[in-house]
Amino acid sequence: MTWSTFFNLSTIEHRHLLAAYATVLIIQGGYFLLVLRAWLRTKDPRK
Repeated sequence: MTWSTFFNLSTIEHRHLLAAYATVLIIQGGYFLLVLRAWLRTKDPRK
């Protein structure tokens, strides 16, 4: 599979694959932001 065939949205298989990748990236990005927010809100235990 090359980049030109990956972004060819003329078939339902390519659309589904691209939608699956986009969904996974959105979920991972949301989880990353959730962890980052929790990490930034933690207090220093030494203080």
